[in-house]
Amino acid sequence: MLRFGSQGLYEWLAIDHPQLDLLQICPEIVLGKYVAITSIDSGVLIPNETEKAAGWESRGNIAYSPKVQAVENLPRAGWDEWYVFANPTDLGTSHLEENIFEVPEEQGQVRVFVNYCFALHIPEMNDLATLFWRQMEWIRPESYLADNDYLTFVSANRTLFAAVRDAANSLH
Repeated sequence: MLRFGSQGLYEWLAIDHPQLDLLQICPEIVLGKYVAITSIDSGVLIPNETEKAAGWESRGNIAYSPKVQAVENLPRAGWDEWYVFANPTDLGTSHLEENIFEVPEEQGQVRVFVNYCFALHIPEMNDLATLFWRQMEWIRPESYLADNDYLTFVSANRTLFAAVRDAANSLH
């Protein structure tokens, strides 16, 4: 099932088909942009030597990409959470292994939602959604992706969102 919604500057969609590869059908989500990875396979991405040589960095338990030239070069493992930006951005410190409700609610303190099986369309997730939207207000990414039992895509770029929505609709 494909669900849609909006919140402030952002439009979102959630798909209960995590095998769908949004980056294959809409690589423009990340091409020419910068990705901050707050979770990969429910953990911290520590760039290997090849990734470091390509320009990947890790600070505060968050991995930062160089300008993305090809989706094939992006590390992915499922249970991933990404923030996508037009320019390099430092988010601060990830609190991946801490209780999401106990993380200080302030800029530079990043909650990780993907491991809670977070999805914006599930009413039982309203408390998490409130925290998520508050965090999005200060992080202000162009887009957000989360891949757990659901695939969640959020974007402030209306044209990009429409392309992803249309592509997901055609495949779903």
